[in-house]
Amino acid sequence: MIPSTTPEPEAHDPDAGTVDSPDIRDVDVHDLTVDGFTHGGEGVARLDGKAVFVPGTIPGEQVRIRIVDDRKRWARGELVEVRQASPDRVVPPCPYVGACGGCDLQHVEVDAQRRLKTRVVREQLQRIGRIVDPPVDACLAVGESTGYRHHAQLHADPDGRLGFRRVSSHDVIAIDRCLVLTDDAQRLVDQVGDGTGAQRLVVRVAEEGRAAVLTPGASGLDLPDGDFDLLLEQPDGRTIAIRGEGELSETIAGQTLRFAADTFFQVSPAGAEAIVAQVLDALGDLEGALVWDLYAGVGLLSLPIAAAGADVVAVESNRSAARLAERNADEANLPVDVLHADVAEVTAKAVAGEDGLEAPDLVVLDPPRAGAEARVLDDLARLVPQRIIYVACDVAALARDTARLTEHGYRLTRAVPLDLFPMTHHVEVVATFTR
Repeated sequence: MIPSTTPEPEAHDPDAGTVDSPDIRDVDVHDLTVDGFTHGGEGVARLDGKAVFVPGTIPGEQVRIRIVDDRKRWARGELVEVRQASPDRVVPPCPYVGACGGCDLQHVEVDAQRRLKTRVVREQLQRIGRIVDPPVDACLAVGESTGYRHHAQLHADPDGRLGFRRVSSHDVIAIDRCLVLTDDAQRLVDQVGDGTGAQRLVVRVAEEGRAAVLTPGASGLDLPDGDFDLLLEQPDGRTIAIRGEGELSETIAGQTLRFAADTFFQVSPAGAEAIVAQVLDALGDLEGALVWDLYAGVGLLSLPIAAAGADVVAVESNRSAARLAERNADEANLPVDVLHADVAEVTAKAVAGEDGLEAPDLVVLDPPRAGAEARVLDDLARLVPQRIIYVACDVAALARDTARLTEHGYRLTRAVPLDLFPMTHHVEVVATFTR
């Protein structure tokens, strides 16, 4: 295993574009050994002490690479040849691998993908979270490794053909069939079809309902026919319904959840079920407890928590999602108090003793990819909940927030990686912090 000090490429490096290693610059091709793996799904090799990030490689492999981006503290390489392959290397099942920027781990056997994700979670918690021996479970398989996505966003190429962004580019590669979409989702893509004049298409299918959201291009739209709800995205980002209302529903953990086609919801029911199961397990006995569900969405976690015996305060800043969360809770007759508000405003008011907000016994938070705001974590620590259950979609953000929570006296007692996005480097983590 590589040391926990392996760096990640910096998004905003002040030395970007400067060459600090003449040996690397002057020699185009290098034979290297991959010994690390980043949270962004790239193999890591070393060249004259500098970390070199190489997409499409696996730890343990001997590879030939070409330097394509050389910075002061790191470089990025392009894979030229695999000289000695890992036993975990497989032939990618998708013909678009290498061009499409969607699935970046199809060259890795599925069980090995999960081992890499476990490793990444552990190393990020060590390096950024400053946890010496992080309690990380093995990454859990969730559903199928292909055909699992019920939701996708596609773009149109200059000829109007639908597809996905090329690797590291805004260009679009047209796709006939995406292997990670469910059959129903792919059928909806096909039903909308190419040449509508839309520059972007979002499709969602659910237990009840199918919806397509079109973003108009520069020219007019040729609206597709079909038995699905159809919405148009306006210049300000809002959507208007052309056919149907764009409302779908799924039953997760015994609770019916309505959500809008343009509102966040997990990309697969199996993934949603897995998150709920892990959160409930981490919370333990909920009878009579007051639980805050922060960044609550449409109530994916709030409703099952309330059904398990807790009183729930759900906080959601998106107006549409908050309204749906309130409706979902009302229709289920569950004790969920939905606050349409910014999470940071709510935690600050609770610390100040305003608005009659009672400090929670337990907290669940499922923040966006950037993680929770520092002031939210600071305020939660002042409110002293017994446990904080953190659902993370970005392991680096989780590791950063772990460091802050441990500074406030919380201890990471368990981290469970969930493989909600097979064939990609993305991993969901349910982390438990105990006071």
